[in-house]
Formats: sequence, structure tokens, C-alpha cells
Amino acid sequence: MRKIDEFFKPKVILYNFAFDELIMKKFFLEIVVFVCGSVVMAYEIIGSRMLGPNVGTSYEVWTSIIGIILLSLSLGYYFGGKISDNRPSASLLAGIIVSAGLFILISSFVKDALAGFFLNHLTSLPLVSIIISLLLFSVPAFLLGMVSPFAARLKIKSVHTSGYTVGYLYAISTIGSITGTFLAGFYLIPAFRITVILVILAAVLLFFSIILYIVYKDSLIHHSNSQT
Repeated sequence: MRKIDEFFKPKVILYNFAFDELIMKKFFLEIVVFVCGSVVMAYEIIGSRMLGPNVGTSYEVWTSIIGIILLSLSLGYYFGGKISDNRPSASLLAGIIVSAGLFILISSFVKDALAGFFLNHLTSLPLVSIIISLLLFSVPAFLLGMVSPFAARLKIKSVHTSGYTVGYLYAISTIGSITGTFLAGFYLIPAFRITVILVILAAVLLFFSIILYIVYKDSLIHHSNSQT
């Protein structure tokens, strides 16, 4: 009896591992889209606290933050779709997410220096707000904006279901954004210093990008010739 158990045990382990890997490949892109949607909105909410100690939290500051992030997201949507058509690679998507995390991490250390520099050289608060928002928020928002169209390209198996796939992933991204908004406003900001929150957001993106790379490695998930 023991020999029979020893014979089947490795096969059961291999089966469980293969099944877990299959489940991860089927649903992990959705998780990544959700997480990136959460991070980009949390970053936007935290943005006012990043600029607040130096330039205040007036409507000019909020307008600058929201406008720059929306502009950057729209550009990310466009270029994310364009690049993913040419190279639908999971490793490239992981690299995009890593880059966004690194920029967020860098912003946590340079935000005060940037604000101080431009406040010393410019007298227009709206102009200072726009410039600082552009430098701090545009690149991470642009990169995170690329995630949803990139993930949609990787998930699409047929042109007959492409509309559903795109709508499905953008819905997940929006739910993630809602989650990130409430998480930042009701928990992260009251509980942690801004620098700590930015490090947390960067670490989350780094973690999920590594898992994404491990799960899919360097495979071209759905090549263009499969869309028939």
C-alpha cells in the first residue's frame, strides 16, 4: 500500500502544480489590472498630500493633479494599445509595471526638493502646481495607463469576443480605482506618513510585476494569428 502511495504522490503534486499554474495564467492578468487601477487612484488621492506642505491644497493644486493624471492616462491607453499590438509580451508588461513602481518610489524622495526649487524660481502658484504635477505624476500615470489595453491584448483570443474582453478588463480596472480611492482616503493617509505610503505602492507594483513575469515568463500569450 505504501509503495502505491509513493508511486502516485509525485503525480498528484505535479497535477496540483499544473492546475495552480493554469488558474494563475487564467486570472492573474485580471488581478494585475485591478491592482494597477487601485494604485493609480491611490497615487492621485495621495498627490494632494504630497504637494500640500509646500504649495497647499487649493483648487489650483487639485486641478493640476487631476488634469495631468488624466492626460497621462489617456496617452498611456493609446500607446499601451499600440505597443501591445506590435509586441504582446507579458515580460514587457511586467517591465512597464516595474518602471511605474520605480518612478513612484523616486517621487517619494524628490517631491519636497522639486516643490522648493520651483517655488523659489516661480511666483505663479498654478504654474508651479502644473509643473510639479507633471514631473511627479505624469510618468507613473502614463505607464499604469498602458496596463489595461496591454492586458486586453494579451487576453483576447478571438475578434468575436474582443469587445467583451476589453469592457471586462476596464470594468475591473475601474473597480480597482474605486478600491484604491477609498483605501487611500480612509486607511492609508490616516495610518501612515506619505513617504511610507509611496514606498508601499511601489513595493506592491514591484511584487505583482515579478509574479506576472514568473507566471507568463517571456511567452507571447496570444499572437496575432490566433485572432480568428
